[in-house]
Amino acid sequence: MLRACLFRACFFIVGLTIAGEAPGIAAPAQPSASQNAAPKIDKQKFGDYVRYAEGFPAAVQIAVDDPTPSPFKGYYRVLVHLSSGPQKLDRLYYVSADGQQFVAGNLWDINRSPFVDTLQHLPTTGPSFGPANAKVTIIVFSDFECPYCRELAKTLRDNIPQKYPNDVRVMFEDFPIDAIHKWARAAAEASHCIEREKPEAFWAFHDWIFEHQQEVDSANLGDKVAAFAKQQNLDPTKISACMASHATAEQVNASQKAGQELQISRTPTLFINGRMVPGAISWEQLDTVIKMELNRPKEVASSSAEPCCEITIPSVGKGR
Repeated sequence: MLRACLFRACFFIVGLTIAGEAPGIAAPAQPSASQNAAPKIDKQKFGDYVRYAEGFPAAVQIAVDDPTPSPFKGYYRVLVHLSSGPQKLDRLYYVSADGQQFVAGNLWDINRSPFVDTLQHLPTTGPSFGPANAKVTIIVFSDFECPYCRELAKTLRDNIPQKYPNDVRVMFEDFPIDAIHKWARAAAEASHCIEREKPEAFWAFHDWIFEHQQEVDSANLGDKVAAFAKQQNLDPTKISACMASHATAEQVNASQKAGQELQISRTPTLFINGRMVPGAISWEQLDTVIKMELNRPKEVASSSAEPCCEITIPSVGKGR
């Protein structure tokens, strides 16, 4: 189902937000290998319960994974995969050791980072700028065809290197919304074809594709990328061949899958030291969160409007 975009951001399926991991805050300990075996759950019963509790109609397909260890003693992670036509979303729940009680929402250990679970599941290898040992790491999931991603990209590129050259690192991850953005995935693959040939050229392409976003379409993307490659003293033939063979498709797929498992509900979405911040927020808002991270309490420091595009999985509970 296609609807207008709200709150000045491109949405992708309304979902439950569990905040989460990134460099810039000490990585949390992994689940203990000595933890008791994960409980067996009645997946059909739980799937039916989720359908009723969340108000999903019969058209929404629900698949429940086996429980896996979590950072929280006595609880296990359960990923639930939702799909409605081409739209997909993963939701995270926690189940008690006896397999009977489920938590739908944030689960906090007051002695650890509130984002400990997400911190363990964020990717850490995307293209980045800023020092690797920065106190704050921002991971942005973005879509090259999304106009609000363009807004946020400019905010990040214009402000972070100037104001926080030593304190903030920015990492890019792909989250193309295929159902409504027809060339976003191809552009994402092209960006990594360029990165393979000349790693520092990724950010030049990032800036260029957003700047020229309104001039690009599915028909001319290949020619536009080839012209850009030539400007960067890259071999356009190699870049075109890489795009045609989808040589970097798996890199884009892995990034998108990570975003789905992190329950991203729109593009762009930021994770600032694990804190999920959705939407094209202003520099003033972003600066506030960065300052919060730079001055976070010591006791948690070592723990770890214009219509655009929204796709939703149908539910009777959209008011929350």
